[in-house]
Amino acid sequence: MVGGWYTRFVLLKHELDAIRFENLADTVLAERIFQDTIPLDVQALQTQDHLQPSQLDPGGFRPVEIGWRWGPVWSTTWFRITANIPAHFKGRTLAIQFSSGTEATFWHDGSPWHGLDENRDLVRLDPSMLGSDSLEFLIEAACTLPLGASTFWWDHPEVQARWREPNPGRLESASLVVLDESAWRLKEVWDFARRLLLALPPESDASARLLEGMHHLAPTLGMDEPKAIQASLEALLRTGGASAGGPCIATGHAHIDTAWLWPISETRRKCLRSFSTMLRLMERYDEFRFLCSQTQQYAWIEEDSPELFNQIRKRVHEGRWEPGGAMWVEPDCNVPSGESLIRQILHGTSWWSDRFGDSATQRHLYLPDTFGFPASLPQIIRLAGLDTFITNKISWCETNRFPHVTFNWKGIDGTEVLSHLTPGHNYNSPIYPSDVLAGQGILMQQPRPRPDAWLQPFGYGDGGGGPTDSMIERIGHSGDCMGLPPVEHGRTDDFCQLLHEQSEGSGLPVWDGDLYLELHRGTYTSQSWLKMANRVAEDDLRTIEMLGVGPSEGVDPGMVREALDETWKLVLLNQFHDILPGSSINQVYEDARSQYDRIEATCTAQFDDVSGHWRETLGGGEIFFNPSSIERSEVVDVDGSPEWISNVPAIGAKVVDSSQAVSNPEPVVVNDLHLQNGLVEVSLDQVGRVTHLACAGASRSVNSADPLGQLMLYEDRPRRWEAWDIDSDYVETGRPIESPAEIELVENHPLRAVVEFRRALGERSRLVQRYVLKAGSPRIDVEYLVDWQEDQMLLRLSCPTAIRARAGTVGIQFGVQERPTHRNTSWEAARFEFPGHRFMDLSEPGRGLAVLDDGRYGRSFDGGTMGLSLLRAPRMPDPEADRGMHRFTVSYMPHGGDWREAGVWAEAESLCRPLKRLGAGAGSRSSMAPFSWRLDGAAHVEIAAYKPSEHGDQRVLRMVEVHGGAGDIEIEWAKAPSSVRAVDLHESTPINMEMAHDRNRTRVAVRPFQIVTLLVDHS
Repeated sequence: MVGGWYTRFVLLKHELDAIRFENLADTVLAERIFQDTIPLDVQALQTQDHLQPSQLDPGGFRPVEIGWRWGPVWSTTWFRITANIPAHFKGRTLAIQFSSGTEATFWHDGSPWHGLDENRDLVRLDPSMLGSDSLEFLIEAACTLPLGASTFWWDHPEVQARWREPNPGRLESASLVVLDESAWRLKEVWDFARRLLLALPPESDASARLLEGMHHLAPTLGMDEPKAIQASLEALLRTGGASAGGPCIATGHAHIDTAWLWPISETRRKCLRSFSTMLRLMERYDEFRFLCSQTQQYAWIEEDSPELFNQIRKRVHEGRWEPGGAMWVEPDCNVPSGESLIRQILHGTSWWSDRFGDSATQRHLYLPDTFGFPASLPQIIRLAGLDTFITNKISWCETNRFPHVTFNWKGIDGTEVLSHLTPGHNYNSPIYPSDVLAGQGILMQQPRPRPDAWLQPFGYGDGGGGPTDSMIERIGHSGDCMGLPPVEHGRTDDFCQLLHEQSEGSGLPVWDGDLYLELHRGTYTSQSWLKMANRVAEDDLRTIEMLGVGPSEGVDPGMVREALDETWKLVLLNQFHDILPGSSINQVYEDARSQYDRIEATCTAQFDDVSGHWRETLGGGEIFFNPSSIERSEVVDVDGSPEWISNVPAIGAKVVDSSQAVSNPEPVVVNDLHLQNGLVEVSLDQVGRVTHLACAGASRSVNSADPLGQLMLYEDRPRRWEAWDIDSDYVETGRPIESPAEIELVENHPLRAVVEFRRALGERSRLVQRYVLKAGSPRIDVEYLVDWQEDQMLLRLSCPTAIRARAGTVGIQFGVQERPTHRNTSWEAARFEFPGHRFMDLSEPGRGLAVLDDGRYGRSFDGGTMGLSLLRAPRMPDPEADRGMHRFTVSYMPHGGDWREAGVWAEAESLCRPLKRLGAGAGSRSSMAPFSWRLDGAAHVEIAAYKPSEHGDQRVLRMVEVHGGAGDIEIEWAKAPSSVRAVDLHESTPINMEMAHDRNRTRVAVRPFQIVTLLVDHS
């Protein structure tokens, strides 16, 4: 047993040598770097506010010593550091060595100059920054770590303990040092060689040569001139040249989550710290290239530090700073609508173009940390003029390894986009030799022919910080190094060009369908209130735009665009991939609630404003606007009573005159817990479940032996990432809600019946369910009101059916996707929870069932059972996540076995986009719509947007085919446009497609799932 223990822990010779070489670096070489040092005088001013230097009270500072503890978390301490400069320091390379034990910003002349954190504590001083005999600087320290105030299992126990204390900040160092750059560079190359030794196969010739050479140089480290030793070591590293493969293009990157374990207010400070540091590195390294991919962060910099923004602008025009990635933020892509994904690109690229001109031309979509991608995204990418998609997160799949590095990704419409999954699998890489060899190794496993180029973003990230000078030195040593593929600095868009050149004619593999992340499935459900708020805001903005530009005369599309610009940007901001998924701290969601209050207030005011022209035109009663893509007839509330409204035009309005007689549909009939309306019949039990559901007169119901609508509670304690994950074994803890409920027939009207079930739920929650059946409706709605107070529980809806289908259909952005109902392979089993929009459906010849919802996103198929995740209650990182009141609706729509023929998509859209009441009209017309259309063929069209053009005073109509069928659309305009052109998403480049326009008619041919954007000129 003792021998076995010893064998497991014995180190190989090259590993022992590497330890010796590390000790030499930390003692002999490190001592040569600082040739002289003096302590700084330090004074501190503490505040809870985020202040500018000009706002500080000079008399509020007090002296502090090294070791001083400060806090609490999220507070700020300003340090004023001063010193008299000794005469023998003058003319030498000077630097400030400073650590507050937290993140900090070094300020100079009223602007951020350099960031400080656990990965960097040295600020080199330019001679122009110093007075003749003294120095004085300000340092703004935030009582946070790069990952906020949270600690993780990988943190040292001392760090975890300190950050549980009231004052976790600690003044650790404050010195003025004389820096020997040659000694510093020697230490860097020595450390690189040591790490290379550990990364190379120990039996390789390169490893043997390197080991011999380092042993030869080791005795000289403390005696010889650093430059001479460095030259010898660099010559040793170049022996034999680089290995085959590559190049690896290294792009500097400071992945700054726009919010996560810190609020947006801290993100703005992270941007100032990180970006100022990158500018200092560019002053030292001409070859260094840096990518920042989120437009929102540039907008904050422009607002918070115009001087810093001007420095960035200069580097952008030089081509060394790359504003690339195309979107306003790096959003979640599972929950936002397809139109929101388009607006992310439009707002992101237009802002960059306005500030940087041609220096910010976009060609790639860069989303390294997003939790999966819908199959409709490739078409959006290409229609936005982008030709490359770059990601990393799919490498986190926990069951199946994604098989490709560079591949063509094919969307639901057949569009392909060249895609690259960075093989280093780390967008925060320190770019050690081991990182380069790992990425190259994954690339080499790909079959040929294949591109040899690959991208490696490098720099500390998630909480920002970005590259260090040590990382840039490593890239310099990796360019022509034994045992490594060539590594070179480069822009991401230049990498894209190289990738396209190498991919030409290479027969790349094709991935057809969504890019599903086998992890973080809980993000479809966590913080569900925000997901609902996002969906409502998306639809409200869409409606306001339609109302605002609907009239062909008397309105200014540009004013509508300007009025909604900031509101759209707030919505897009909150779609960030750690906000909308529900994986941020509580303060982020407090901020989001405040921002959504602003969004709601703006939408309410703008809705009333743009409705005015419709009220002036229409008259004779109450006006109802139909924001959905089909003509609608349905029951609505008028003055508190249900009324039947027929034939409200799509994207149009109709006046309802209560004094006029109307022909109502077949009435709703209630018999105890059995309801029917001539289209659908449903029976309920005492628990509030559906025991029988069928189309009226059908010979068979869709039910299995078990009731539909079974509520299930599960223990929800994922292994690691609580708010992010739902683990596959959660099903083992399920318990059904089966106790009888309080039942009340709330409404029994010929046009509408409402049956209410009230009950306790779990340990501390309450639930009200209302089954609502309306006359003329093919669905029964279940309205949920939940006071959710559970802890680490998952509430799901189980819908077992008697339908036999090997695949089901689920709505996604701009279309549908089929999902297997079986788990034959590990790939299918891993998709036990998947994202979807609005509906899911199981069908067999003769019968089918669609489950519709107005804002739930996590769902499942398991044989004949459909499941829908309703609410979660994680503790980390927000212990209050989702506790509180929730309102949402789930609907059951039985049909004859073909969801397309039954109109499921249209019914799901109508559920999310109810008729809108505009008020009483003062005009003379009874109905109004800016256009109408008819379809030939198998196509079904949703109107994604009717909006102001991005520039000028034109209008844009965006239509999407959503059934997966080809056809022709003939549009008839209420007022004949002078021109109608098919354009790209930027509305600037013509799209070649089959269409014709003649006066007030436009005919367009569409293919399955095609997005069509028409630029309409009414001038």
